[in-house]
Amino acid sequence: MASTFKHFAYTAAIVCLLTGCTTGQLYYTNAAGERKLACNVEFVGLPKVDIHAVDYALSFCAKTAVKQGHILDAEQQYLLTLDTQFPAPPCGVAWDHEIAKSAYDNRFLTAREYGYIVAHVDLGLAAVNHCQ
Repeated sequence: MASTFKHFAYTAAIVCLLTGCTTGQLYYTNAAGERKLACNVEFVGLPKVDIHAVDYALSFCAKTAVKQGHILDAEQQYLLTLDTQFPAPPCGVAWDHEIAKSAYDNRFLTAREYGYIVAHVDLGLAAVNHCQ
C-alpha cells in the first residue's frame, strides 16, 4: 500500500512538472489544537497566471477558515490581507474563462488580475455585472 502511494505521488509530481501546474495548500489549527488541511488547490495553464489563481483561492479559503474560528499557520497569515480585487466584467455578463482569456490576451488584464478571475470563476463566485 505504501509503495502504491509513493508511486502515485511520484507520478503526480512528474505530471505537474510536465504540464506546468501550480499548487498550494492551506492549513489551520482548530479549537481542539488539531492541525488540519483546509484547502488543496491546483491550477494548470500559464504558470505566471496560475500562481495568482492559487493565491486567490487560498485567500478565499483562509478568510473562510478564520470566520469559522480557526487559526492559520503564521506563514499563511498574509492571505487574510491579500488585495484580491480585479476589474468588473463587461456590463450584462459574468466573468467566465473565455471572456477573461480574451481580456488578458488583449492586455486589458494583468497576469495577477487574470489569475484572480480564473480562481473566482472556478470557485463559482462569478456574477453578472448589472451596470447602472
